[in-house]
Amino acid sequence: MDDRLAFYARWTWRSAVLGDVRPLIYGVALTDRCNLRCAGCAIPAAGRPDVTWAQLEALLRDALRRGFREVYYSGGEPMLWRDGERGLDDAVALARRLGFYHVHVYTNGTHGLTTPADLVWVSMDGLPGTFERRRGDHFAAVEAAVRAPGHPKTAVIYVVDRTTRNGVLSFLRWVRDTRLPVLGVLFYFHTPYYGYDELYLDARERAPVIDLLLGCLAEGLPVLNSRAGLRALRFGRWTRRTPAAAVADVDGESVCCRAPDWCCPDCGYAACTEIVAALRLRPSAVLAMRRYW
Repeated sequence: MDDRLAFYARWTWRSAVLGDVRPLIYGVALTDRCNLRCAGCAIPAAGRPDVTWAQLEALLRDALRRGFREVYYSGGEPMLWRDGERGLDDAVALARRLGFYHVHVYTNGTHGLTTPADLVWVSMDGLPGTFERRRGDHFAAVEAAVRAPGHPKTAVIYVVDRTTRNGVLSFLRWVRDTRLPVLGVLFYFHTPYYGYDELYLDARERAPVIDLLLGCLAEGLPVLNSRAGLRALRFGRWTRRTPAAAVADVDGESVCCRAPDWCCPDCGYAACTEIVAALRLRPSAVLAMRRYW
């Protein structure tokens, strides 16, 4: 633990105080394969091969050498990833063995949440009537997985788009009132990775949703976004392509995320606004990030 504290102290001093932003969070998209066909996602259609075990180990070793200490696995659906007899649990164990401090997993929840990871982020975009517009008729299965015992800490990712924006408040109250066993809900906005489609909300349309989320924070509802992160997202005042984060897949590595540069001005990837707000030492962002690290 002393080594971790020393690392974070050095990282904060150099990145947040001196402005020399250092690597911190590394992602690996293990596979493009997925059992769902969600609106707004074309990753499974790419047909690319999975990351192999040898590639994964090389990526992690190189990331560790460059200073990254937090890692997450995504996809596609990372629960589907295999290389021979090795699966996601082995990938989590590898990251820990190499020296990463925390391992997170992003999943659609339909394969359960059993994993040795430190935290699981599960996608739930609203209650029935809203959820299926983006992800299909799988709400009951995902809810059951979240409520099942025996899995690690869990948090929800809710993607706000034109079909899900009206379900935000009811979902948050449901999470609170039914005591869904999660840390809270982190809200993203649909990013036009593949072009400006019918799901996309521009800055003017996002603003009232963000104002609603700020009000939900004041009400004590389980929003994981910080006030500083939400304000940065509302006004577009945050640095794109922060070198604190990188993600790799079978084709190589990208700074921040796998989206093309042209959509950066309209990015809704709220995890990055949280990182940038924390780098600016905004108290609400620093405190919010401590909840899931």
